[in-house]
Amino acid sequence: LAACMVRKVATPEIAQTVHAICRDILSGMYGEEIANNTRILYGGSVSPESVDGLLAQPDIDGALVGGASLSGESFGRIINFQTAEALQAA
Repeated sequence: LAACMVRKVATPEIAQTVHAICRDILSGMYGEEIANNTRILYGGSVSPESVDGLLAQPDIDGALVGGASLSGESFGRIINFQTAEALQAA
């Protein structure tokens, strides 16, 4: 799902809600197995600060990274995001 060029990050909860609706639509059209095996990517503004919360959501399977990829430090932090389990252990 893309929200390109707005430079605003959805809250993890809002993004999860939208992704879950999309997965439900896929399930209705093609069945639960296909819906569950379809990767749905978050396409809003992902930053080092937002990536952990977004990718911790069950229906967000990845992210499209835009401007943050121009900084090696920012991009490195995004591709090495921390899972919810790792955050809780820290």
